[in-house]
Amino acid sequence: MIYKKQYGHPFDTESVVGSFSPMMETIPHLTKEPDGFSYAMDSQDILYGLGENIRGINKRGWVYESKCSDDPNHTESKPSLYGAYNFMIVSGKDTFGFFIDYPGKVTFDCGYTDLDTLRVTVAEENYDLYIIEGESLTDIVHQFRQLVGRSYIPPKWAFGNTQSRWSYMTEDEVREVVANYRSSNMPLDAVVLDIDYMERYKDFTVDEERFPHFADFTAEMKAQGIRLVPIIDAGVKIEDGYDVYEEGLRMAPPLSPVCGRDGYTSPICSTRMPASGLAANTNFC
Repeated sequence: MIYKKQYGHPFDTESVVGSFSPMMETIPHLTKEPDGFSYAMDSQDILYGLGENIRGINKRGWVYESKCSDDPNHTESKPSLYGAYNFMIVSGKDTFGFFIDYPGKVTFDCGYTDLDTLRVTVAEENYDLYIIEGESLTDIVHQFRQLVGRSYIPPKWAFGNTQSRWSYMTEDEVREVVANYRSSNMPLDAVVLDIDYMERYKDFTVDEERFPHFADFTAEMKAQGIRLVPIIDAGVKIEDGYDVYEEGLRMAPPLSPVCGRDGYTSPICSTRMPASGLAANTNFC
């Protein structure tokens, strides 16, 4: 069973599939706090969730933040990695899941400040809270996937060995990597191209000097059983005349020069990208 409670006037993140009317007057399991909610844990309670993140499967004992950045130093002392996944399951004296549909900062204090208290803080009270009850952990996960949409099935080659780093600068450099794998009798199914394949770090472009025959090069790699995976960056470069940037200006609210300055809460803001100048960032800030 999925219950929903709406607070304030949430921004529609389109995370939830279909319509879902608010149903709860009060929330089960969780205690409402002025800036979020809390849960009193027993010693045997386990906290699962938060997606690809630091530390172990049981999230107890640390603080996690859904405020992510492109931080290359993935250490256990960090509060977050690349992705924000505001879904968690409590398994113990009560077993339930909860999902916070909110595009801004959410902090999960999983018994770090107070050993027996899960404390969730939301930056502002404009969000949807979903409580999921089920017969088992599997049932809760199944219901959550129905709520946000089921995952696509990747192609078979995506389950193979993939080589990725920042960055491969030219076609010949990629050829050398593939040749080294082959000469070492190591399997290789795909190579990920980071931002340097682009023209001046602009999404949906190819640098014709570094990769002058991109279509032919892609076919060449495929003939060797190698799939090329060009990344698409979340930051769209601010550059007059760049069609993707200018289309975004026509479709989106005005850009802010700094994320979160002076109470600005638009889902599009301006941030600085390494070596490429300013970018209109479509991440939620």
